[in-house]
Amino acid sequence: MDNNPLYFRAPRVPLWRRGCAFGFDSLIAWLLANLIGGPAVTAQFIVFALTWFSMRVIVPTSYFGQSPGRWAFDMRVVSDRDNRTPLWQDFAKREAVSGLAVFLALVGFFNLGSRNAFYLILLLPLGIDVGVAWFDPVDPSAFHDRLSETRIVATRRGYSLDLKVKKWVALISRNVKQ
Repeated sequence: MDNNPLYFRAPRVPLWRRGCAFGFDSLIAWLLANLIGGPAVTAQFIVFALTWFSMRVIVPTSYFGQSPGRWAFDMRVVSDRDNRTPLWQDFAKREAVSGLAVFLALVGFFNLGSRNAFYLILLLPLGIDVGVAWFDPVDPSAFHDRLSETRIVATRRGYSLDLKVKKWVALISRNVKQ
């Protein structure tokens, strides 16, 4: 498809914006997992997995490749093959990897203490998944994007939370200076 002159390839979204959207979705899933799942890690994992799957697979499949976090930051997932919303199988592959990595990282982070630093090991899967994008300047795709042959692109459909936060910060800093 790259040889077709009519084939348009939308620009990729910067890593920091992708991270903000990922964090937004992770926060929602983690809060629900803790509220509904209670203190048991197994129950938390089940609630987290169901929430993650519904937010990051079911919703984007029917809503133009946008999860709540991607909608908030004006981006969507597209297939590398045809520049369209991926199939649910591609979303499932993609989000199984990223969902497990973020759950392990959150468990490790929130259980970290002075006597149990071994929980830092649980941060490694997320670090490896995202590190692939961070350290490859030619193709800044995370491991889960490469596995499912998808990429994150900018869209005009969304809330533009990052732009609104920039305006709020500028307004607050202007008012503080006065």
